[in-house]
Amino acid sequence: MTEDLESRPDIYPWLINVYVEETYRGQHVGRKLMESVNENARKANIKELYLYTKHIGLYEKFGWKFVENVETFKPDSPIERLYKLEITSEK
Repeated sequence: MTEDLESRPDIYPWLINVYVEETYRGQHVGRKLMESVNENARKANIKELYLYTKHIGLYEKFGWKFVENVETFKPDSPIERLYKLEITSEK
């Protein structure tokens, strides 16, 4: 996605809407999704990705680096965490 955060139009592309239904949690579905990010981004010639979330400690497990707290303008979660993933080259 080229746009996801109104307060930061200067950065892109974004990984958005990553969500695992509760019935599938604990079955490594999220891990498999996140492990596929590098491969798919590399195929698309993407060098870095961004996401924002209220989760702490989740995306770090998959190589994402915390950048800063950002305004989301969401009434239920006005400040969230911005992360960046540098896409690695093929192994």
